[in-house]
Amino acid sequence: MATRITASRRDDGIMVLKISCPERRNILDEASYTRLIEGIAAAEADDGVKVLIITGTENCFTAGNDLANYQALAEAESVMAIAFLRRLHAFPKPAIAAAEGIAMGLGVSIVLHCDFAYAGQSIRFQLPFTRFALSPLGATTLLLPRLAGPKAASEMLLLGNAFSASEAREIGLVTDTAPDGRALEQAFDCANRLLSKPYASLLATKALMREGQAEAVEAALQREEQALLERCRSPEARSAIDAFFARKHNA
Repeated sequence: MATRITASRRDDGIMVLKISCPERRNILDEASYTRLIEGIAAAEADDGVKVLIITGTENCFTAGNDLANYQALAEAESVMAIAFLRRLHAFPKPAIAAAEGIAMGLGVSIVLHCDFAYAGQSIRFQLPFTRFALSPLGATTLLLPRLAGPKAASEMLLLGNAFSASEAREIGLVTDTAPDGRALEQAFDCANRLLSKPYASLLATKALMREGQAEAVEAALQREEQALLERCRSPEARSAIDAFFARKHNA
């Protein structure tokens, strides 16, 4: 079943991009990234859109990249997921994530690249790249250590330890936690507070904040893209992913 990406433009100047395929934990594939990029481009081009919210379904933000995509990347020269995150990072208007349930792999990267993020209190964050003999993507190896510190980031990236909403709040990955089912409500509240500010000032301030790190983020995106492509071609990654699908098939 394909993951649906829906874009809803509201009259109040807010666009919501929703990731929806709860049967498969809202995993993302090449078609998903294309639609997400198109949604971001539409929000950027539409002067009536002032704030972008990215969300998932009630019990899941996204379990990240479809493992089958990593198998296909063994023959690829670029990574569509990174093209999407590059576009999200460069988005000039305020972007807010509203996450419930599960945010894994690329789901964590999406949260990193948004200006604000709200998470349901029972959410589980995890970056399980090393479990599959892969490496992170989306400038995560740059941005997460800056937030969490190198030791905590090592637990998350090298060991792949899961962490909670409160832990994510403590390191600054999320703006705030919410009772389960109310992360999107908090995101709308944030959006409305942003809309009450002088909008040109918001855009100028965000541009200044992003300009200071743009070169480092782009360099990290490129490094991680090349590293991930190399990992996807490795025998150990192919073996780990094949073993995962075999266990899933036999379950």
